[in-house]
Order: sequence, then structure tokens, then C-alpha cells
Amino acid sequence: PNEQIMWDESLVPSINYSGEGCLALPKLNLQFLTLHDYLLRNFNLFRLESTYEIREDIQEAVPHLLAYINNEGETAFRGWSRMGVPIREFKITEVKQPNIGEVKPSAVTAEVTFSISSYKAQIRSEWNALKEHDVLFLLSIRPSFEPLSAEEAEKATVPQRLGLQYVRGCEIIEIRDEEGTLMNDFTGRIKRDEWKPPKGELRTVTIALDTAQYHMDVTDIAEKGAEDVYGTFNVLMRRKPKENNFKAILESIRDLMNEYCIVPDWLHNIFLGYGKP
Repeated sequence: PNEQIMWDESLVPSINYSGEGCLALPKLNLQFLTLHDYLLRNFNLFRLESTYEIREDIQEAVPHLLAYINNEGETAFRGWSRMGVPIREFKITEVKQPNIGEVKPSAVTAEVTFSISSYKAQIRSEWNALKEHDVLFLLSIRPSFEPLSAEEAEKATVPQRLGLQYVRGCEIIEIRDEEGTLMNDFTGRIKRDEWKPPKGELRTVTIALDTAQYHMDVTDIAEKGAEDVYGTFNVLMRRKPKENNFKAILESIRDLMNEYCIVPDWLHNIFLGYGKP
């Protein structure tokens, strides 16, 4: 999800729901029209639930960084956050040609460099535990030059209060230490007896960006003269591994929706709530 979806109150409300009204969300009933209907409702609900959880994590992590504008007019950070770290360098390394029949690139790869020098040993070990297929978030923080007054803060949206400009998700391909040695590799490129603890305090993560979102961003830059989102990222955020499996679950539901036959005929009607077990 990007920043527009996350803070869209019509899609992901932030109110404390009391049950008195009706939310514009797909319902999970006792009966469903088809198996596709059941999967689609679960897909939409889980996607919105994941978006809400990611939004809450961002709202918790960003304030701890204490972002401000320095004398050079650039964003700097006074504080630190367990789940968010300032980015040293970000660069897109490869944009592959689209597949036949598609307009979006087949893959967009980038590299992010960050330092874990300001963390204690326990938090360092958490960052060092990042591995392939983990999902991270790239944030663009640009706070106002002067702090918002109490009245302005009350009227401002959450992104305005945080100074949050953009949010983009990405998936880890590989992570390397300061000497360029591969870390947490499960592909067999580094044998178990050749493993060494990571060296230095800089970490470089090779990531795969969302190709559809990248195509939309590049199109906006070309047609509307929009800002280059990918030149503004300055914070890398991670989430707790137990809560960060939303991408794999959504992909599994999507793949099931594209299959013709998932359950046998004798179970079909019972599953949809019409049969008599």
C-alpha cells in the first residue's frame, strides 16, 4: 500500500468502531455465491487489515526519529527508532523490460545502504536477522521547517504531522555486510562451514520494488511533472516478522482465485453454506 491508501478514511477508517453503524467493508456471511466470491471477500478484508496494521506501525516508528530540517535545508534525525533507520544511500540498479502484453516492468531492483552503529547489540541482531523475502518499507520524511502549533497540529492529517510524504513497499532479495559478504543466505551460495559473523556497521540490502507502483510513479513524473518519489527516500522501516507475512498470504489467495477447481464437487456446496453435511 502507498500513503494515499493508508490514510484514506473511506477505505481504512481510524475511528473506534462501536458497532452502531455500518462500515463499507465486504462481509463474511454464512453463505457465499461462489468460491471466488468467498476468496475475493477475504482478499479485500485481509488487504485492508494489513494496511491498517502497517499504518499503525509507521505512526509508532516515525515520531521516535525526531526529524527536523537542518541548515542545509535537508531532513536530519535527532532520535532513533527500533523499527526505522535513516537511509545512507538509495539507488535503483536495474529496470527490466516488460513481459509481452504488459506495460509495467518485469522487475525493478534497487540497493539501500544503512548503518546500525547507533543501536545496542540486541537491536543490531534484529536488523542483522533480515533475510530474503522479508518485506520492508521505504519512507520519505520531510517535516515542516517550523513545528506545527497546537491548532495546526489538531487540524493537520497524520502524514502532515509526521512530515510523511511517500510510502513504498519492497521485498528483500539479499543483504550484505560492510565487506560485501552475503548474510542470511538460504540458497546454498555460502556453505554452512564457511559462514562468518557480519562485519562492520553498514548493511546493503538489495530489494525488489513493486513494479506496478513503479510504473505508475514513472508515468506521473513523465505526464504530470510529479516529483521523483525514488529520489526522496530517507527512512527504511521493518516490521516484526510474525506480523509481516501479509504479502505471501495475499499472493496465495490471489493464486487460488486464478485456479479453476480448488475443492472437490462433494465439498463445494457445503463450503459455500448450501449443502447438508
